[in-house]
Amino acid sequence: MARIYWTSEASGQLAELDGRSQQAIRRRVDILADSPYAGVALKRDWEGFRKLSAAPLPWVIIYTVRDPETVIIGYLRHARSRWESR
Repeated sequence: MARIYWTSEASGQLAELDGRSQQAIRRRVDILADSPYAGVALKRDWEGFRKLSAAPLPWVIIYTVRDPETVIIGYLRHARSRWESR
């Protein structure tokens, strides 16, 4: 089972959301403990990162798998925002 770590940026972004959204996103992130590669691998500017949808919420969880036992949540991005380039 992988350990989940949050960057300060991702933690701050989560804290800005309402309680219900926070809980829903945390439930999605919990999936990564058992399946770190559940998200889709990103390319170009985001190579090395993966994304996991927080549907039905309009959020995307951007994370990296350091090793099979370490997942780092890097960012939360609104699905409709232009986040594809850093």
